[in-house]
Formats: sequence, C-alpha cells, structure tokens
Amino acid sequence: MRPRLPAEPGLLFLKGPMHVPDDWWKDFFGGLVVDFWRAVMPPEATTAEADFLVTRLALAPGARVLDVPCGHGRLALELARRGYRPTGVDISADFLATAARSAEEEGLSIEWHQSEMRALPWQERFDGAFCGGSSFGYLGDAGDLDFLKAVAKTLKPGARFAIDAVKAAEVLAAHFRESHAMDVG
Repeated sequence: MRPRLPAEPGLLFLKGPMHVPDDWWKDFFGGLVVDFWRAVMPPEATTAEADFLVTRLALAPGARVLDVPCGHGRLALELARRGYRPTGVDISADFLATAARSAEEEGLSIEWHQSEMRALPWQERFDGAFCGGSSFGYLGDAGDLDFLKAVAKTLKPGARFAIDAVKAAEVLAAHFRESHAMDVG
C-alpha cells in the first residue's frame, strides 16, 4: 500500500527523525533563499534600518562600515548610495554575486569579501560595523564569541557595532529575568 499524499499542494509530511547538521548555515544561503531575501524586505524597511545605523553607529560622511554577514547587500548598497564606504562579508557566493551585480548596475563602489563571519582579516579598519537580518546566534556560544572578537578587531578605537536585536535578544538574554527571588533556610 502506497502512502497517501496530502490533498493540499505544496505540503509534504516527513515521518521519522531528521538530522540537521550543526553547521547547516554553510550551504543554506543560496538559490531560492537569495530570491526570498531580495523579495521580502520592502525598500522602506531598508531606508529605516540605514537611517538607524547611520545615527547609532555615529557614522561621519564617507565612513568605512562593515556589513557582516551582508547577504545580498541591501544595507551596504543603501549606505553606499549615501556616500559611505561599505565592505560586505558573507559566506554565500550566491548572495555576494547578487550584491555585486546590484552595485555594478548602480555604479556603486563596494568591497565584497567571501568569508565565514568569524574570519575577518582586517585590523582597526572600520568606523562602524553591524550584523543585521537575524544573522547572530547561529554559531553557538563559543562561535558567537569568536564572531564578536573578530568584529571588535576590525573596528577603529571608539567605533560602534550594532547587532539586529531580534536574534541577539534570543541569544544574549536567553536567561534574563527581571527579578529572581530565593528563599534561603
């Protein structure tokens, strides 16, 4: 007897255990995922996020800014349009190729670098850096700490770093409690 497929198209049910490798993110960000991220973020959100970054990172005109990981470069592109000098880093060749095409079409000068986000080669180069798109927290505690150290190394003294708050709150404040009371004795 053959299993019956669901009546609703597009639904697939898997039975049994499924194994997801710890480093799933190494090969995940390509193809359809690139198309999804290009389509999902409205231009107004990109404008608002760039406004926030310029203000919170205290970027002076022409400042060098690190976008890691940059995905398809939507924020790096917007910052370049405003006269900043962004560098985008991502592990995904597909994301970077899309970002580079967009920059070329607009005549924007952006440095793109394919690398895992913990392997940043620069020392005190950037006036600010950011990690957007809920990209923080995939690497486990030790990996996340290595990422933060790698970014810190790239920043000039006094430069600021911003992390997308959605994922950062889940990772950094996972055990946060407003208060904690204990009865002793």
